[in-house]
Amino acid sequence: MANDFKTWLSSLKGKCDIVSVMSRYCHLVQKGRNYWTCCPFHIEKTPSLCIYDYEQTFHCYGCKEHGDVVKFVQKIESCDFMQAVEILAKSVGMEIPSFSTTATDDIQKRKKEKDEVLAVLAEAKNHYIQNLYSNNAKPAQDYIKKRLLTKRELDDFGLGYSMNYYDLPQHLKSKGYSYEIMQKAGLVEKGNNGYYDVFAYRLMFPLFNMYNECIGFSGRILVNDKTKAKYRNSSNTLVFDKSKTIFGLNLVRLLKQKQAVDRVVIVEGQMDVIAMHKAGLKNTVACLGTAFTSQHAKQLKLIAANAVVCLDGDNAGLKAANRVVDVLAQEGFIVKAVTIPFGQDPDEYIKNNGSQAMQNLLDSAINHIDFQIELLAKGVDFSKSDEKAMFVRQSLALLDKLGSDSEKQIYLRHIKEKSGVPVDVLRQDIINRSNNVTKKEEEAQKDIINIEDGTNKAIKFILASMLYKKDYVNYNFNLLKYLNNNTYIALYNLINKKREQNQTFTISSLYDDFDFDQEPNLVDIVNYNFENNGNNEKYYKECLWNIVEKDLKNKQTVLNEQFQKETDGMARKEILMKISEITKKLKKKDMED
Repeated sequence: MANDFKTWLSSLKGKCDIVSVMSRYCHLVQKGRNYWTCCPFHIEKTPSLCIYDYEQTFHCYGCKEHGDVVKFVQKIESCDFMQAVEILAKSVGMEIPSFSTTATDDIQKRKKEKDEVLAVLAEAKNHYIQNLYSNNAKPAQDYIKKRLLTKRELDDFGLGYSMNYYDLPQHLKSKGYSYEIMQKAGLVEKGNNGYYDVFAYRLMFPLFNMYNECIGFSGRILVNDKTKAKYRNSSNTLVFDKSKTIFGLNLVRLLKQKQAVDRVVIVEGQMDVIAMHKAGLKNTVACLGTAFTSQHAKQLKLIAANAVVCLDGDNAGLKAANRVVDVLAQEGFIVKAVTIPFGQDPDEYIKNNGSQAMQNLLDSAINHIDFQIELLAKGVDFSKSDEKAMFVRQSLALLDKLGSDSEKQIYLRHIKEKSGVPVDVLRQDIINRSNNVTKKEEEAQKDIINIEDGTNKAIKFILASMLYKKDYVNYNFNLLKYLNNNTYIALYNLINKKREQNQTFTISSLYDDFDFDQEPNLVDIVNYNFENNGNNEKYYKECLWNIVEKDLKNKQTVLNEQFQKETDGMARKEILMKISEITKKLKKKDMED
């Protein structure tokens, strides 16, 4: 089944020429046999992304993004692998077969149900939008006027209105949808008088997935009813999960397709996002009043690697900001944070100060560690020894999350300024904390196998030469016996198998067999620049000897240790003979077994 899919995927790639696909998103310029463009994944003025037509791959020499046509669509469309495959298949009119001989009716039923849920949600969205312009929508219209929203914002975000309890279910029923599917979509519940709209009398904010499909709603109450929550979100359904949904992400994704998005801005709520977009800050998103999760962060990582957290300056906002920056940092973001002045939200701040002031506020955001140190210092009475000591302990614990000692040193002065504890003392505390590494962690570190830089460099060049079928490659040399990296072994075996079977394969097919994101060395091999070595044939021979020499010296070291421990005369003599043979090979640079 896996081979069937790979065959089908190879056929899809054959129909989706990477140059043609990328030209839909980028302006390409041909130079020689390759094409160049300004990378859409980072901001630049000079093209650094190269499209290798023959290999059907791309590589950016600026931000190091790389891959085949599927990977490009994943990045530019901010989607996962199968979604990128679906996009490409649809563009060339190919259907994705099941490939499964055990596909059950339940799977097909679930897919059909999901499609029906999406369809009824789309119809509900359109109905709510129509309601907004009716004579019965005065509460929503008054609220919109109060917030100074224009037709542009209403259209961009698809705002609507739920007029009462029974308007929506009656409308959907007239369109042929069953109450069962309405309920599965989270739109209605059954009461004493039949099925009713759970969002009655609310301003409706449709929630979208990455592909602009409506997957649920968030409704803001407009009637004065203290028994009801200010906002109500859809319950979890087949298509909606609150812990994964980000308001405004679909619009940021569309923005990314038009221009490079170097950072995302995270605010508190839907109206904050709309206010920011209205001010021209269209890279802004918000969660749905829920705890920010790693799943949210992973989705944002598809958009950009930088994030600015911009939440309200009250205590709740500061606590939320602290949690958000932690999650983002753990997911590898470069994180900064800033807070709206106390008592204001983004909309009020922009109205009072202008959109440029908001831009300046975002640009003044500080590194998340500095931000968290500032939060720890709030409310601390530094005249009290116990409070000062607690602040220092908590601040140093923050630094434990940083990868290098040099990073930690940067923030010590900030802690010193707050606490008055000398930097030298803080530095010694860091050293003491670092020395408290458990034996288990030390043993784990010993188990990590690191290939010597020179040898690894040589292996990469040899494999690249084999991959690109250079004339000087010596296929009689058994590189396999010198490889201790599973990925290198798999690549070596694949190249030899294709060569022995006289099969041709494109470089892009490697992306079907290997996880390049987890193997940066593979990226170096696929994108190897042979022009850096001068005489490649001579360098190839030097690389072979580098590998053999290291192997011989390792064997020599082992034999010397055996000789020192051995007490039997005959055995010592045999060991000396082996050492002598290795010494001769090293002198003659003999690579024969």
